[in-house]
Amino acid sequence: MPGDIKKAINFSASEKYPEPKIEKKNFYYANLLLEDYSGIVSELSAVMLYVYQHILSEDEFKDYAEVLSGIAIIEMKHLELLGETIKLLGLKPIYAVPYMGLYYPWNSKFVNYETDISKMIDIDIESEQQAINQYENHRMLIKDKYIKELLSRIIEDEKLHLKIFKDLKKKYDKG
Repeated sequence: MPGDIKKAINFSASEKYPEPKIEKKNFYYANLLLEDYSGIVSELSAVMLYVYQHILSEDEFKDYAEVLSGIAIIEMKHLELLGETIKLLGLKPIYAVPYMGLYYPWNSKFVNYETDISKMIDIDIESEQQAINQYENHRMLIKDKYIKELLSRIIEDEKLHLKIFKDLKKKYDKG
């Protein structure tokens, strides 16, 4: 993965990311964003999945491995933006899943360790679709205009990632 940072721009929508900003502190919003940050469906889980898949595929499926490294870097950017926003909202951006007032540590079981290339791409497609759905749901629940703007921008990247993985799926299914 080293040296791929410059290529990551190809895996991000063209619009600039908004600065992390909030209208006012809100722990409810912070906990929603913590799900996006380090929940089962989250940026942290995506980064870990894509790094794992990159390492597995870099020898045999170089184009797929390159896509994974570029997308993982963009997901790390999302992680940073969400973490900064969570902090502004008044919560520490810990790697934990909020549930009923408790925080459960992020777990490596959130990563699917599949090794078949076709199934790995299916997992990537499903992961991106779940992320889009969750972000859209959180964007509806959150009334802060700055956070809604950030989530909208992140969704644009996730839609691009979904398209890229769907295109790879077509390529690998044709064999």
